[in-house]
Amino acid sequence: MVHVSTSLRSPTLRRRTHVMLVLTAATALLLAGCGGSDDTSNDNTSAGGNVVVTVDPNEANNVVVPERRFFNDSSPWNHRIDSLKVDPHSDRMIHFAQERVGVTELPNSNVITQVRNLVDDGLYINTYRWTVPVVAGGRPTQLVCRQLVCGDGSNTTTLNIPDDVDPDPRYDGWYTVFDTSASVAYDLWRARREDDDTISYNFMRKWDLNGPGYSAPWTEAARGSGLPLFAGLIRPGELQSGEIQHALAISVPGPAVGIFVQPASSTDGNGRPSSIPEGARIRLKRDVVLPKPRDPITGKLIKLTKAQQRMSDAIVACLRTYGAIVVDRAAVPTLYAQRNVTDTMIKGNELQGLTLNDFEVLPIGQTYHYPPEEDDVVLVSPSTSPSGQPSSSSTPSPTSSPTSTLTVEVSPS
Repeated sequence: MVHVSTSLRSPTLRRRTHVMLVLTAATALLLAGCGGSDDTSNDNTSAGGNVVVTVDPNEANNVVVPERRFFNDSSPWNHRIDSLKVDPHSDRMIHFAQERVGVTELPNSNVITQVRNLVDDGLYINTYRWTVPVVAGGRPTQLVCRQLVCGDGSNTTTLNIPDDVDPDPRYDGWYTVFDTSASVAYDLWRARREDDDTISYNFMRKWDLNGPGYSAPWTEAARGSGLPLFAGLIRPGELQSGEIQHALAISVPGPAVGIFVQPASSTDGNGRPSSIPEGARIRLKRDVVLPKPRDPITGKLIKLTKAQQRMSDAIVACLRTYGAIVVDRAAVPTLYAQRNVTDTMIKGNELQGLTLNDFEVLPIGQTYHYPPEEDDVVLVSPSTSPSGQPSSSSTPSPTSSPTSTLTVEVSPS
């Protein structure tokens, strides 16, 4: 049996005695890590409260998800950033973002303390683990929520889903289902296919594919940053064409604890407060030349085919012109390919020659505390959606590091 007592938040994050919350009754019941909503005015809802999406029983399985540009023209996912200035605290944020938080047990002791390790691993591309299966079409399948409050889910939702692509519970059960007839997508968290062939889940977020691609502050989603699971994925058609015209999603080892910037709407960061907050935009430096990748274990050069080299060049060009938005934390700096980008196209190690030090942080704009502090007024309702671009303000000054000692008492089993 393990008893854990911990204090990992900075002093500023403990001053939350009179937070003013304007919440709907349903939102007030949300579990930790779940909540908020996008605009649901176009939902097709039955009298019983079930969300009903148009389905065609004769539709063929595995309808290809259209590789259109998602979200509207003003979406931060679709903005070029190659001409923007660099945040004055870029170097500091990049440095702290490379710290990975872990724990270690002191010798001859039952005490476990928190440690921070500097990660200098190269940039990796997830093509299977911790990336997202994105599906469309198939046969009508019931999605059943396992919680009392499920975000945009309501009782039972029926969507067209193929039989041969399942969510993987080992990797947060992330799963995105497109309804191509309504131009919307549904992100699921902790989804799994059950023995009765339904798909159960813990949280659902519905996204308008013609909307802004992000939510109002303090709105939770399937990903810890509140951003869409499918946004910023590297997609097969883009690689084949050699052109990616949107920002990519990136995770870093130590995103800032307790703060985020839009387009993120929440955070699960656990790094220093002076690190890169989730929602921040980073860009590959203009003068960086992509080194040949090396195997991180053997140190030997990795030989790329001509096709792999061309696809790598497309990703590098995108990182210079559209950059990447910090969406999550990971053991090493990580980009995400759509699950059907197989290793016949890219293997994931093509950009191992790049590290976070090859990137720069763009001006991050207004910061938000998460959870909100005593002076924050939170307006959260199922119809809330952001109306514009993130505001521009100065980067927060360095704050004291969070308490970094985790005490664990281990009793004999």
